[in-house]
Amino acid sequence: MAVDFEQVMLLLQKRYNALKHVDELTDELRSAFDRHDEVSASLLLDMRAEELAEVDNCQGRIWNLAGAGKEDAGEVRRLMRQDPFAAAVTECWEENKIFEVRRKTVQLLEQLQDKDRRMNLSAGGEKSYYRTKEK
Repeated sequence: MAVDFEQVMLLLQKRYNALKHVDELTDELRSAFDRHDEVSASLLLDMRAEELAEVDNCQGRIWNLAGAGKEDAGEVRRLMRQDPFAAAVTECWEENKIFEVRRKTVQLLEQLQDKDRRMNLSAGGEKSYYRTKEK
């Protein structure tokens, strides 16, 4: 059984969309922190957790597509671990789209990490996880 490139592509897009929603919720969370609105912040954290669970679910489903075969596992591993910025353009439209979505996802994750770091430093002050990493 060959790897279903279309299914991998769709799951990666779904994962990207969930991360995009996490990004939006992170902006709202920052605003709630700035207003000292603990109720909204708590709800937003729960919503973020749900979206992150969906990200994990999509990732798990992608790995499940590898099936029991060595070839399928190797192909999924290549698609998911190869540097998306160094991937060569191929004749396979789905494969090219997979790497395109992965590039967008890497950029989004970098933005999210930066937002999270800034928010954590602001909210946690001296007790911030990131403050202890800087020392």
